[in-house]
Amino acid sequence: MLHLRTPHRTRRTRRVLWRIAAALLTLCVAATACTAADDDVEATEHADGDASPAVETETTAASSSGRERPASDDTADDDMSDHDRPESLGGGAAEEDIEAAVAVEADEEEMSDDSGRQYSGSGQSRAESLESVPEPEHEPYEPPRRRHIDPDNFVDYGVNPFVDTLDDPFSTFALDVDTASYTVTRNFLDGGQLPPFEAVRVEEFVNYFDGGYDDDIDEFTISVEAAPSPFADPDDLLLRVGVQAPRIVSDALRPDSVILVLDSSGSMNEQIGSGNDRSRRIELVYDAVDLLLEGLDPETRVGVVAYANHARTVARPAQVGRNHDDLVRRIQRDVRPGGSTNVADGLVTGFRMAESEASRGRHVLVLLFSDGVANVGATETDRILRQLGERSDIGLSTIGVGLGPFNDELMEQLANRADGSYHYIDNHDEARRLLGGDITSFVSVAARDAKVQVIFNPDTVAAYRLIGFENRDVADRDFRNDAVDAGEVAIGQSATALYELTLVDPDSRSRRNSETLAKVTLRYERPASERITEQSATITARDADRSFDDADRHFRLAAVAAEFAEVLRDSWFVDDWSMRILSSEADAVARDFRGSDDVAELARLIDAARHLQ
Repeated sequence: MLHLRTPHRTRRTRRVLWRIAAALLTLCVAATACTAADDDVEATEHADGDASPAVETETTAASSSGRERPASDDTADDDMSDHDRPESLGGGAAEEDIEAAVAVEADEEEMSDDSGRQYSGSGQSRAESLESVPEPEHEPYEPPRRRHIDPDNFVDYGVNPFVDTLDDPFSTFALDVDTASYTVTRNFLDGGQLPPFEAVRVEEFVNYFDGGYDDDIDEFTISVEAAPSPFADPDDLLLRVGVQAPRIVSDALRPDSVILVLDSSGSMNEQIGSGNDRSRRIELVYDAVDLLLEGLDPETRVGVVAYANHARTVARPAQVGRNHDDLVRRIQRDVRPGGSTNVADGLVTGFRMAESEASRGRHVLVLLFSDGVANVGATETDRILRQLGERSDIGLSTIGVGLGPFNDELMEQLANRADGSYHYIDNHDEARRLLGGDITSFVSVAARDAKVQVIFNPDTVAAYRLIGFENRDVADRDFRNDAVDAGEVAIGQSATALYELTLVDPDSRSRRNSETLAKVTLRYERPASERITEQSATITARDADRSFDDADRHFRLAAVAAEFAEVLRDSWFVDDWSMRILSSEADAVARDFRGSDDVAELARLIDAARHLQ
């Protein structure tokens, strides 16, 4: 992918340059390969006296989205071969044609491996994009300097590119309800610093805010909306895909036991917050645990493990209703900062306690409170998860506390791969927002392995780009492979994905145009009954709003939050004037959400970032 820094060119011009350069680069590589092959043939002729017949070698190539392609024993190297690809997904029979495309995709599951592994990292990093092309002739655009504290561990998952719909009409990803990236960024900005690029994940910015979706009883709802965006080309559309979990679920999974694993290493004695809200990290944990215990059902059993150099049991599982005050006092007395950070030992000890509870038929949730900086014992996500093993009746969610040092990658991946969610608390208000009041939506699971597949109509959509979800990519062929891990969604939670769409005919956004733009399918497992469920929704061109101002206010809020993240991570698809437009749109959305502290804070943070730039 070409990653030219051209601040005065429009997005469409950039996109054309990008594709032309990519094509030229491909031709150069092919020419080099052919030359090398000719040389090899000549060498063989000299060695053997006569030439051997040419051998055709077929290479299975990844799509432009970075997604792996299945290879059959014949000649197919795409998710759909040319003879299987439907000629049209538009017109009067659009929905039936899309259904046929889904059926084709389902038939290809036989080509999927049985490893059940997660496909992640669909985006292209700056290092990869810059290494793949020659330096541009003009002076490169220098982004604002970012604070990057060495002890903080963030991962660059890249930025999703545009995908030509004729090449690949399928977009598949695991749902993500994490919100940590937004609060981590807020911590940086409140400290007067721009965040590192790698700390910014678009979907977590969007998910921090209420999507405004209607919910149904015992069923998920899918909302699909589209409108032009002030942050994209005027002829493009922004598509919002929203998934809302029900607040009343017949077979939700509520934990009978909660095991708290608390970081008591020396780094937890460091200060966090600013002004009147400044406190030690461990004090924020005390406050968060107190709020959690107050919100749990009195019959819930709670156990506590603390770790520093080694792990130790602070309290064995007991019903919280009759032990709340005693448990809070014991934690404040016995969990004191000091020593190294042996996360692995803490989690292994916590999981042993959880396994003891699960052996009695109880569903267990393990909650890890930590800054994630593992410096003793197993320090990598894979090694720690191997030590824990996989248990369907034990979930793990993580809550990050503090920065500098902070291991974002460890906390996020532990939660993603252990059927949980990842959040970050940077002050007492955020602790109350996450854990205060009814915490059913935090601890109770409504869906496991939730995946979304969007099928775009090549007759109406020329190209699409998933904004965010770079580390939640799932191979298209694995949409119905239930061995592949995906996302967990709690009762009442929602998740939002945004796409930028380039239309085949920009004038097709007519009220009379009934051609399909896309079909969205949600697939998940109901945790208690283990029943697999699918739901779908379709959007047509005439369903799109005529302007951004006509769109629902929650749609516009999601667009502002996503563009803010795009600017902060210096996305290739952001223009240099975006911050000015963004600030104006944020103020307008804040007026529409008058009385919402969260939305007002978003506008304040955008203004702060604009001044820091």
